[in-house]
Amino acid sequence: ANSHFRLITIIARMILRLLPILLAFASIEAFAPSTGCRSATSLHSTLPSAPSIKLDRQDADCKSATSPHSTVPSSPSIKLDLQDAWIEQLDYTGFAKEVTALGKELQKNTGQADVDHLNKIVSWRNIAAAIGVSTMWMPPNPLTVIALSTWTYASWTMIAHHTCHGGYNRVDAGKFNSRGFALGSVKKRIEDWCDWMMPEAWNVEHNRLHHYHLGEDLDPDLVERNLSFLREMDIPKPLKYGVALALMSIWKSYYYAPNTFKELQITKWRQEGRELPTNFDPNEPVTLRMLFFPKDDGDEAIAEVINPTKFTLQVMAPFLLTRFILLPAPLLLFSGLGPTLFSHAVVNLVLAEMLTNIHGFITIVTNHAGSDLYKFRDEVQPKSGSFYVRQVVSSANYNGGSDLLDFSQGWLNYQIEHHVWPDLSMKQYQLGAPKLEEICQKYGVPYVKENVFVRLAKTLNIMVGQSSMKEFPVEMEPQKDKARKGVWKSTNGAIDEPE
Repeated sequence: ANSHFRLITIIARMILRLLPILLAFASIEAFAPSTGCRSATSLHSTLPSAPSIKLDRQDADCKSATSPHSTVPSSPSIKLDLQDAWIEQLDYTGFAKEVTALGKELQKNTGQADVDHLNKIVSWRNIAAAIGVSTMWMPPNPLTVIALSTWTYASWTMIAHHTCHGGYNRVDAGKFNSRGFALGSVKKRIEDWCDWMMPEAWNVEHNRLHHYHLGEDLDPDLVERNLSFLREMDIPKPLKYGVALALMSIWKSYYYAPNTFKELQITKWRQEGRELPTNFDPNEPVTLRMLFFPKDDGDEAIAEVINPTKFTLQVMAPFLLTRFILLPAPLLLFSGLGPTLFSHAVVNLVLAEMLTNIHGFITIVTNHAGSDLYKFRDEVQPKSGSFYVRQVVSSANYNGGSDLLDFSQGWLNYQIEHHVWPDLSMKQYQLGAPKLEEICQKYGVPYVKENVFVRLAKTLNIMVGQSSMKEFPVEMEPQKDKARKGVWKSTNGAIDEPE
């Protein structure tokens, strides 16, 4: 009885230690201007056309559309900044042809070598898991925390990420197939990939919406829009940076888990023919604060779409229980030392969770934020020239090339290639990156590749309002590329795969 009481006391203390973090962010968000009632704008509707963009021209003698290969007629009402002059001269048709051909070549080259490469990455992940789990009974220490963090990080960013996109659907890679991986039951989720995000929800939010609305208002991961509360907050700029840095350690559970589940629930409501609540804005990012500490009618409407109890049980509970309670629970069997060993394990697991959040933030969130990347006001069709261009100019790569360096960055250092061809294997991204960069140089399309910490600084500047994304002159894109009936609906992220 005493051991059970001590266990309950330990768990209660851990919860009480984490609760102030959530309450702190609930208080911080209270400084953000309230939007009151939010409009129920359709998530998949095409945004209305905005007036022609007129940007300051740094060079008055810069001429328009002089390239004989340009497929877009010049528009005298659009004045581009010198650094955007490449847009006027871009051969969309030629660019699309070469990018498509390279993608087909990489698909064709996918084979057993890609499976072997995947298995190597899985083995590295498993080694990290073994080290972390076998030493988590020890007092909190860097080796255990880093190993446990790497286990979680690699499971998501490399194994689940590329599997859920269908990167190994063309080969026999066993369970690593998008059609069943981590889907269908809690058992499958625990066996294949258990994290704060529900896999079915992540497939909708990430594979469908983020990838085929990149940089648009309909992109659920648009950092500039999602952090508007912080950008507009009336507090000193250094404090804003402090808030942004603090968010890095809890963003997956605090924001990503509820926001991905929101997208899944919206999809289900629409499939059932149900109208969303009047005050519910589908494009509004959802956080735990909004679910459990609502402050306006919009937040109350969120609870109608995302039932907090259902969210807790279906989304949060499987990872919370298996990782932080059931995994270390056997340590309680050690007579006398059990509660101490258990508490050591829980602290190590919590610290590892904070570290993997920071690691993930640095290599994930920074892929599509920065004053040198573009945002867009409408949609285009997948596999069109405009689509390929958007994936390149709204993404950033990091330095890489070796398996070890790429592993440390979750293979997210090939984000440009991944957005151009979402359903390739990790190995093919390595092989395709230099070739795609050459194509971009040939056609004058900006290909951003920098140190990951440079990208982190640029992302933080976007988050706090120090800088903003560049507005792309969508009027200069070929009209034939514009989306008229929505875009791809597959949750596997494979453009050529049927529903």
